[in-house]
Amino acid sequence: MILYKKALNHIINKNKISLTDSILVLAGGPNDFNALRALDFKNVTITNIAPHSKGFDYAPFKYEKADILNLDFKDQSFDWVFISAALHHLYSPHYGLCEMLRISIKGILVIESSDNFLSRLSLKLKLGLDYEVDALLSDGTGGVNNSHIPNFVYRWTKAEVKKTVNSFLPETKNEFHFLHNQQIPFARISREKNALKKMFLFGVLPLLYLLKYLFPSQSNEFCFIVLKSKNLHPWLSKTDSGVALDKAYLNKNFKTNFK
Repeated sequence: MILYKKALNHIINKNKISLTDSILVLAGGPNDFNALRALDFKNVTITNIAPHSKGFDYAPFKYEKADILNLDFKDQSFDWVFISAALHHLYSPHYGLCEMLRISIKGILVIESSDNFLSRLSLKLKLGLDYEVDALLSDGTGGVNNSHIPNFVYRWTKAEVKKTVNSFLPETKNEFHFLHNQQIPFARISREKNALKKMFLFGVLPLLYLLKYLFPSQSNEFCFIVLKSKNLHPWLSKTDSGVALDKAYLNKNFKTNFK
């Protein structure tokens, strides 16, 4: 929730988003609602398929039932598409990211786990898990694709984000923003049944707090914001029928067979 609000304020302060922009939230829930409502966004549609969402009142926002793997929204249907802590529940997180890019006009906002030295160290110390087994402890669902199978926790790097986006949007020079936050795994530790192990894990928490301030980019919670650009790469040009190779640019900079 802290990183969510920080990310929203970041793009508001940089005049990248308007409170009246249309926003689609995928795999949404109360956290999305509370963060967006607190900042008074006006035009929000929250979607999910999770059973825990039943009965929650999203008014004044709109609610639709939607599966990320079977979205029927047209290309560029919403100004923005958001998702928080849900891409790693998919069989293919990259597919979900590309769907967000397809549907959005201005950009996307994603909050996920970060792959870095400290997150890998946390895995070795059992502060984190490779597979989100404990996500299924309440009702046996919430795993991969919301099934009973615990999902692998896919953790992202900045380079992976850029490679995925640039592969899906090869025509344009897009803008990336990255923010970080250290999420202390109290819930994860509290579910540990081994008393000695639990004491050890709680004992290293002060170290995590220290590292959070000394090395913020090594935090375990990661937000990436992609601002979609209309600026083409210099080897491309706009034509009446769409985007085409700029042969003049290629002839100037390379040996070609173009005339």
